[in-house]
Amino acid sequence: MTVATTTTTTSTPTSQIPVGCLTCQHSPYLKTLTTSVLACSTKPNKQNLYEVQLQDTILFPEGGGQPCDHGTINDTIEVKNVQRVGTSHIHHATAPVQEGTTVDLKVDWKRRFDHMQQHSGQHLLTAVFEQPEYGCDTVAWGMNATRCHIELSKIPTPEQIQQVEERTNLYIRRDYPIRITFAEERPASLPKDYVGPNGVYRVAEIMQDLDIIAAEQDPLDGPKAQELLKNDSTRGLVPLDYNPCCGTHVKSLKDLQCVKVLHYEKIRGNNCRLFFVVGQRALNMLQENHQLTRDLANVLAAPGGPETYLDTVVRTQKQCRDQFKLLKALFKELATFQVRDWAKELEEKSPLQQDGSAAAHIIAAHRVEAEMDYLVLLTSLLKEQDLIRGHRIFILSAGDVKEGGPMIITGQNDDLVKKVATEVGKFVEVKGGGKGRWQGKSKSWKGLEEAIAAANTLLHSETA
Repeated sequence: MTVATTTTTTSTPTSQIPVGCLTCQHSPYLKTLTTSVLACSTKPNKQNLYEVQLQDTILFPEGGGQPCDHGTINDTIEVKNVQRVGTSHIHHATAPVQEGTTVDLKVDWKRRFDHMQQHSGQHLLTAVFEQPEYGCDTVAWGMNATRCHIELSKIPTPEQIQQVEERTNLYIRRDYPIRITFAEERPASLPKDYVGPNGVYRVAEIMQDLDIIAAEQDPLDGPKAQELLKNDSTRGLVPLDYNPCCGTHVKSLKDLQCVKVLHYEKIRGNNCRLFFVVGQRALNMLQENHQLTRDLANVLAAPGGPETYLDTVVRTQKQCRDQFKLLKALFKELATFQVRDWAKELEEKSPLQQDGSAAAHIIAAHRVEAEMDYLVLLTSLLKEQDLIRGHRIFILSAGDVKEGGPMIITGQNDDLVKKVATEVGKFVEVKGGGKGRWQGKSKSWKGLEEAIAAANTLLHSETA
């Protein structure tokens, strides 16, 4: 494997810039960076990736609920993972790089900006929910590829959720700044292996303007609020949110675009998990849902648009229930006639003797359009008519030949039932079990006729 190299620097740094002071953290909008290679593993790890230590990075290492960045080294080597170890950072790359050289890093900006939007949006949503009028503390949060969630200490009312969403989007329109500062006191929420560089810890602050809020609350001062918004020098910004955070954040709330709260799920105790999306994810979801409604219009035959979907679905469900009831009644009637015919066949070929015995005889039936319910119904009727006697064996199956389906093998003699089931399994790929009534499912009914013929031969040889 070729090792990526560039010109070796004459004064190669010997130590990493620690997590907390990385370029990706203090300059999150920077998309490229030239840095030095301090070390690289000689062999790939279990994920077939090489572990590279760089002096500095614009690729954020996973932490604080935020996934790591992806990117490239020298345009050709992909960085698939970045992890924090204490205050060190390890890049997991698809190829090795030479120690002591300089390399060019490039961040996957689409992924990075998405993470910035979601993470900053979480801070904003958390801050508003924690206001006294709502009193919902965030105890955890998470981000996946499509949506995020915060775990709240109590379940907010639908009205409160609506108010919080409106308020967060109002703050976005006001374009309040997000500031990164440092604190000397170690926050209790930090991982035990993290020690703040130089004894300080990063803090993310979302600002708000109390003067504007007060002016807007007074109907006579609406024009004053607009004037304050235009003049930064008169804005009295104070922290709305003040939380330790190692993540990458947008510089002001306008870059969030919007916040959309989706729904919540009740979890342990009185807590709830509230789902949300921010920025481009909200726009993507809107487009996906719009396309879905267009597709559903054709499927539901509801040209009136989404407002007619509910009535259409309710009407269709009622039609399905009515048709199911009719189908069930027809199948019951069909099963009754089928068992009646079997009774006549058994009188002729396997008559019941005075001692309760009956000669060996197999009745096999397969119905393509039926399911397990129909086979169970047949079995129940056989019991009601007292036809499962002596050495009679019933092999019942249903489903398409290519797709397979359910099977029931029943008889009075459990040992014979098991032997017949084993014989059938030699010709048909079917798995199942049971005592007295063996039932299973096949992936295909290819070979079913041969299986029944073999089972018939076996039964007569066992009872001869």
